[in-house]
Amino acid sequence: MLLFFDTEFTDLCPDCRLISIGLVSEDAREFYAELTDTWKPSDTSDFVQETVIPLLQGESCQCTWRELSIQLKDWIESLETPVTLATDSLAWDWPWIPRLFNTPDMWPRNLATHPEILRLDEEFYVATESAFATGLREHHALDDAKANRLAWMALK
Repeated sequence: MLLFFDTEFTDLCPDCRLISIGLVSEDAREFYAELTDTWKPSDTSDFVQETVIPLLQGESCQCTWRELSIQLKDWIESLETPVTLATDSLAWDWPWIPRLFNTPDMWPRNLATHPEILRLDEEFYVATESAFATGLREHHALDDAKANRLAWMALK
């Protein structure tokens, strides 16, 4: 099963820090978290301050990096089927996964070690824009993951 995922982070730079992560499975199960201990607003670019931060949900979505690692591992393993993460951004989204599961005992036992790269052609972009037209919020990690899932389903 594919798990579509997206991340939001402080800036497009080598030392960026994770702000949030969203995942949605092919059968529409969801996971979303916002980090409390990896960044602060002053770390973020103007774009992130204007576009990403206003979409954060806070409260029950918030956790530390360590809590996220454990909660995400548990959630993935609860799916009880082999899963592969699917992303539209190998360079920016995928590197967070090995960092979150940075020891062999933390890697979810049912998670593939390499992601599926979503096809990024004009049809995919049009399908993604159609998904956002339904009310999904662009640059919210969970909604971006949902849009990728909907685009993938439309083109399947």
